Amino acid sequence: MAVSTSHLQHEHSSIPLRIAKGHFATNNCHVNYYVDMTYTKHRLAEAHAAAKELVQKYDKSKPVDTVLCLEGTEVLGTCIAEELTQAGITITNEHKTIYVVTPEIASGNQTIFRGNTAHLIRNRHVLILAATVATGAMLLDAIHAVKYYGGIPEGICAVFSAGTRCGGLPITSIFTADVLGDFMYVRADECPLCKAGVKLDALVNSFGISSL
Repeated sequence: MAVSTSHLQHEHSSIPLRIAKGHFATNNCHVNYYVDMTYTKHRLAEAHAAAKELVQKYDKSKPVDTVLCLEGTEVLGTCIAEELTQAGITITNEHKTIYVVTPEIASGNQTIFRGNTAHLIRNRHVLILAATVATGAMLLDAIHAVKYYGGIPEGICAVFSAGTRCGGLPITSIFTADVLGDFMYVRADECPLCKAGVKLDALVNSFGISSL
């Protein structure tokens, strides 16, 4: 069965939120909406527009040396680095430029950096970027990794977020769960849809959706 998405246009955003309502399983929970970030992550014009909105909302009093890109957000992360630079944000590294880094996710979902990228985290002020945030488990892993490698987590940006803080850091987002009204994320063993006998429509993760 194919899952089709619809567009939700928020009055304060030029970015469309592409959603499908149903019963979906992520790595950490069950949700009743799939939020499709394909074009926001991979279409340059849309990534530029999303970056502009995020940087307008972001607390630019904090320095940024590195943008840490989760969930395939490298294009968006590069656009954010450009917008932050143009906004005159403080950069403390010796090259006076913002690094855009993708972590390696090892077995057991460990977030690691190899020797050639660890120095882009160590002693750097790090902005963590995600596409969507539900439970925040992935963000917590990233925050712990940044601290482990000697970096300084300064903030979090996400296109869509169900929460406003994670690991003591504020989350800057374009869309919050409020725009969906009845957005739900729960542990699989507590899912009311499962208890009501509603079958899963699809499995979803940062790579996309696999219909069942």
